[in-house]
Amino acid sequence: MPSNVLVRIILLFVICFSMSVFSAKAQIDFTFQEGTFLIKGRVSDLQSHQGISKANIVILNRRTGATADADGNFKIYVFPTDTLKFTSINYISKEFPVSAIEKDSQYNVNVELMRDFIKLKDVVIYPFGNLDEFKQAFMEAKDVNKVVLPGIAPPKYSSKIPKAKFSNPISFIYDRAKKKRAADPDFRP
Repeated sequence: MPSNVLVRIILLFVICFSMSVFSAKAQIDFTFQEGTFLIKGRVSDLQSHQGISKANIVILNRRTGATADADGNFKIYVFPTDTLKFTSINYISKEFPVSAIEKDSQYNVNVELMRDFIKLKDVVIYPFGNLDEFKQAFMEAKDVNKVVLPGIAPPKYSSKIPKAKFSNPISFIYDRAKKKRAADPDFRP
């Protein structure tokens, strides 16, 4: 008898779990209004024909819209008098009236967007007003350390290698004794 109860509990758990999984995909869409019809389709790249993830579909007349999924697929309820605008970052937007969509292809609208390229001019930055001032300052300086750039501190290094002030205790004692011996020839450590 206890095993029968256990089987029923497991069966009940499986049924509840499967209902929750399937009901997540079969939710009611409350965007439907009288006079609207459903348009399904895909927003894709013009050159590669890959879906554009998270593309925006805006109904210009009503200022509402939808967002495409990760594969570029979308569905939206529209009136026959609406105008749709398809946009995405790095793409040229495209808009057209719903009346231009043929009745046969309302469930398979393929919108292709072209990539938007912005070419910037080359920029050259000089530490002087112009190139001639830079050339003049460079030619006047014979030594690299003498080149003075406005707004930039002069270099803090030199060609002379600095001597370590304190390397280890034995060297420190030896250097002190050496200095005292030089000052006083009769000095004995």
